[in-house]
Amino acid sequence: MRLVRSTVRSLTAILAAVGAMMLCGCSSSVGQATAADVNNRAFAFPTGAVFHAALTRMPTTLTFTDNATTFTLSFAGGTVTGTSVLGSCILTVTASAYTAGTGPQVHDVIALSPCEFDSTDNTLSVTNGTITATSVPAVPAGTSSSTP
Repeated sequence: MRLVRSTVRSLTAILAAVGAMMLCGCSSSVGQATAADVNNRAFAFPTGAVFHAALTRMPTTLTFTDNATTFTLSFAGGTVTGTSVLGSCILTVTASAYTAGTGPQVHDVIALSPCEFDSTDNTLSVTNGTITATSVPAVPAGTSSSTP
């Protein structure tokens, strides 16, 4: 009987150690966004304030295409397009349908850092200055259900 108790204790200790090692080996589902994470995906945000102050009350969708080297911001009244560089998401506006003061303008640079993708929730979290926003789960680019 003493041998059985000793064996059970040993097995319990081994299982606990293996379980702890497995947990430590798990990687986080949140990390810096990569081209593979965001390419050909649309991320809808309840407000566009993180992209431009004039978009504070506008649901805004950020879509990445061309291996995540281009982006489109879509919101009420039009779109803004440009180039993107991942690492920190740096968006440079190359075309805008908005007049000054009503949205991002050509040559504006929108620096979003950190720019993190959550592979479990399929969401993008971005920060611009003191504003942080998290998207709803991404949908394939071109899917109309991306607007929150």
